[in-house]
Amino acid sequence: MERDIAMIVNEDVEVGQIEKIISKKAKKILESIKLFDIYRDEKIGIGKKSVAYSLIFRDKKKTLSDSEITSVMDGIVAELEKTLGATLRK
Repeated sequence: MERDIAMIVNEDVEVGQIEKIISKKAKKILESIKLFDIYRDEKIGIGKKSVAYSLIFRDKKKTLSDSEITSVMDGIVAELEKTLGATLRK
């Protein structure tokens, strides 16, 4: 199952920090994480950048439900907000 996530963070936040949080919160069901966009523009704020990832989730033992993935994504977003001050880009 694939999901994309885009967030706005301070310019000094490193993508490695973001990826570490995503990996930690997704635990063993995260099969791959791919950075596909870093965007800077005055419209999103001075000293800010938008970072977007494509995430692929898979469980080798069972089929994942949409609600399971949504729960994991909610945990990822909450941790990114708490730890890095990220805001979800809609």
